[in-house]
Amino acid sequence: MSKVAKGIAVLGVGLLGFGLYTDNNLWAFLVGLLLIIGCALSGKQMRAFLGGLLDWL
Repeated sequence: MSKVAKGIAVLGVGLLGFGLYTDNNLWAFLVGLLLIIGCALSGKQMRAFLGGLLDWL
């Protein structure tokens, strides 16, 4: 798992959290969700990493 992939996953979770916890930021939620789905489809290790990030959220 590369550092770029981890950075994209962290950015996706950050945007997802920003979209969830603020008003009128559906765009951030959707972009974050798209990044998370893309990362989850890339491999088993990335899914485990995303699971840990989402548990933190």
